[in-house]
Amino acid sequence: MTAGAWRADIDGLRALAVLSVIAFHAGLGGVTGGYVGVDVFFVISGYLIAGNIYAGVERGQFTLAGFYERRIRRIQPALIAMVAVCAVVFAAFLTPVDYKSFAQSVGASLTFCSNLFFYVKSGYFDVGSETKPLLHTWSLAVEEQYYLAFPLLVVALHRVLPRRTTLAIALLAALSFGVSVLQVRTSPDAAFYLPFARAWELLAGAWLARGALPVPRSAAARQACGLAGLLAIVAPVILYTSATRFPGESALLPCLGALLVIHAGSGGRSLAGALLSSAPAIFVGRISYSLYLWHWPLLVAARYLLFRELQGPLELGLYATVVMALSWASWRWVEQPFRTRGAGPLPARAHVFGATAAVTGAGLAFALVVHAGQGFPARFQQPARGFAAAALDTNPQRQRCDRLPPERIAAGQACTLGAAGPDAPSFVLIGDSFGDAAAPGIDKSARALGVQGLSLTYSGCFLLLGARQDNPACARFMDAAAAYVVTHPSVRDVVLVGRWTSALLGDRFGQVRTQGWFVQDAQSTERSANENRRVFERSFGRLLTAFDGRRVAVVAYIPEQRYDVPRALALSATFGHPAQPALPVAMHEQRQGELREAFERLQARHPFAVVDVGRALCGALVCDVLRRGVPLYADDNHLSAHGAEALADVWSVALGAPPAPVIAAVAQAGSNPPVSR
Repeated sequence: MTAGAWRADIDGLRALAVLSVIAFHAGLGGVTGGYVGVDVFFVISGYLIAGNIYAGVERGQFTLAGFYERRIRRIQPALIAMVAVCAVVFAAFLTPVDYKSFAQSVGASLTFCSNLFFYVKSGYFDVGSETKPLLHTWSLAVEEQYYLAFPLLVVALHRVLPRRTTLAIALLAALSFGVSVLQVRTSPDAAFYLPFARAWELLAGAWLARGALPVPRSAAARQACGLAGLLAIVAPVILYTSATRFPGESALLPCLGALLVIHAGSGGRSLAGALLSSAPAIFVGRISYSLYLWHWPLLVAARYLLFRELQGPLELGLYATVVMALSWASWRWVEQPFRTRGAGPLPARAHVFGATAAVTGAGLAFALVVHAGQGFPARFQQPARGFAAAALDTNPQRQRCDRLPPERIAAGQACTLGAAGPDAPSFVLIGDSFGDAAAPGIDKSARALGVQGLSLTYSGCFLLLGARQDNPACARFMDAAAAYVVTHPSVRDVVLVGRWTSALLGDRFGQVRTQGWFVQDAQSTERSANENRRVFERSFGRLLTAFDGRRVAVVAYIPEQRYDVPRALALSATFGHPAQPALPVAMHEQRQGELREAFERLQARHPFAVVDVGRALCGALVCDVLRRGVPLYADDNHLSAHGAEALADVWSVALGAPPAPVIAAVAQAGSNPPVSR
């Protein structure tokens, strides 16, 4: 059986892959590693398409024009249909900042650069995946970039080293795998999105298509091969989680499983092949491409409007029904009519290339127009339009002042806060992204008090001394910040503003909830949430010891909202949902409770004061998200610039001014000095 021939078991393998991905994305329990389905797809694609290329090259009938025509007929029609529908539907409710980003992703998707687009966009302040309807197109882009080079490689090898083609592919796959293993440790986003770190998965399928392994002739060999392959796929689907370091070596098991299943079927029937060749599996496999295209935008739309995951059998069942119906319609009336040359809407090759160029141009024009129009805010009426605009109300100095290298900190070349003058800074703000968000308010209060300071912030880094974090730059930043304070006697006050709950508990609360933010130090023997608690107290204690002799104010208990505030306010004003955008006080106290206890224990050993932002923002029932009609947050947890400036009394207390009666924001313990000059 040739590698490019249709096989029922491979359609069934497609079904297993796509259902794993959908179940994972839908949050179905027990499918925490379903994302490996994409890797299974890569292996299948590499195997089938390489088989067709080999056959064409060996017969002398392969042409790049013919190959790309077939790729366009297979990929573009359903993709274009999905993108066009999304452009219309999401215009009804995406906030301007999100619709602008969506439009940019349309241009990237239609030019098969979306993996590069999402890679560039990835980072600490990148919005959550539930706002990106075309995020899943990254895998299509990886494939198409691979197929720009792979046919040329095969043709070149066939002419120059015809007897070494299999070896060359194996060596290239090994090199790509090595890059993936390295990058997943040094740059996880690059390992996930960039094509060369993923190429080995497609090359593995291409290597198998070369007949690199002897066909399993005996029934026992086929059974062992097929069942082992299924197990190697299903085990990661069940056992892997979002905390698994991926891809890298973790992707090896599901890819090996796909290779084994495909290889078992090349020798004849097996139990695994029979399971995968059932009528339902074949049906799902045939529509798997459209299933993959449609499942994600539907989830994004539901989550965006509901402000939560789908819940219960009714919602999940309705979702499954709609996505299956849409996918079947896409397969039947979009995919199929365009597949065959000489028939359908685009019978000739010239028609295919011409239509592709026209649609791509239209997509790029759409992206440019929406980008220039800032996401078309006029789609919303006031006050929703003003609420949505708060997503852009961030620290205007972030790009210039945040994430400075240690050498600039040592040289005192950080951004200044407060009153200008020749005197040396008397205070230092050390913070993560919460500190960066607070900087406009601290700057305003420092000006009013007539004091000058420096802003040392590094978004994405916990303010822990002597702790190992996922980003090695965090330790270097903290060492440099602490050293600056210690070596500059003029610095009398240190203001620490951080996402303390995440450092303590190892997770993220809010519209996007994430676990596995683990830290370790020299005493650690494990990576876990409990170890975070121990490391937090040890590392924070080391930081306080380093600042002995300075007045230290820890700004804490900033309410972490459950919704993205600008979006929630805009959609609440437009559609009436969510009914209550603000965070209930009970939920805030539950989130902060363990942190309060940790600070009390630390205060028993170290002199520092805690400035409670929650006291200034929370009433009897909810924690405010608006002041005089202006949003206090730029997302679900970072204060907006206006929000930071609205808390002048809080920052003044942190800088040493006497607390206003309504703030009552400073907690003291033991012999800790009062927060006053």
